[in-house]
Amino acid sequence: MKNNLITVFEDFGKIDITNYINELSQNPLRVVSLIIDLGIVIFLIYKFINYTRNTRVWQLIKGIALLIIATALTKILRLDILNYLLTSIMTYGVIVMLIIFQPELRRGLEQLRN
Repeated sequence: MKNNLITVFEDFGKIDITNYINELSQNPLRVVSLIIDLGIVIFLIYKFINYTRNTRVWQLIKGIALLIIATALTKILRLDILNYLLTSIMTYGVIVMLIIFQPELRRGLEQLRN
């Protein structure tokens, strides 16, 4: 199991973090840009969570998070058939969610316009 966990984290290790940190240290303007970028993303996530907290969308988000965690666990534990099924569900689930939540998506987009 330790080797499986290592292989999962090797995928994340393909990003060369040391070169990125060196680039940030050589270009201070890039650091400011990174801070602004992170601030905007955190603000948008905060607003999204506050907006969806007491709606059906929040229940959907919790379900999606559970599905993602289950898929990651099946990859770590090498449960290949279950991983395939969960991955397939996630692939086609996006289309199904668009169809099911079309009225809520339309209402949300209309509220963004106002």
